[in-house]
Amino acid sequence: MGLIFKDIDDDQQEAIMKTMHIGNTWEFRYFKARAFLYGILATGIGVTATAITDYSIAKFTDYSSIIGWILG
Repeated sequence: MGLIFKDIDDDQQEAIMKTMHIGNTWEFRYFKARAFLYGILATGIGVTATAITDYSIAKFTDYSSIIGWILG
């Protein structure tokens, strides 16, 4: 808040923030990279599953695609 109104709570909070920033920098970067990788992997699996489902519906039924099957 400022030097005039600074108390023990401000000192503790400042110390915690410094420790978190220094100690967890690589952990946060690793977490973000891992989350990004998992997101790309999940998207790829979803796209592949949708393509296989669409192909199966078009090949083995009278419907032309997923949209045609859903709309009837």
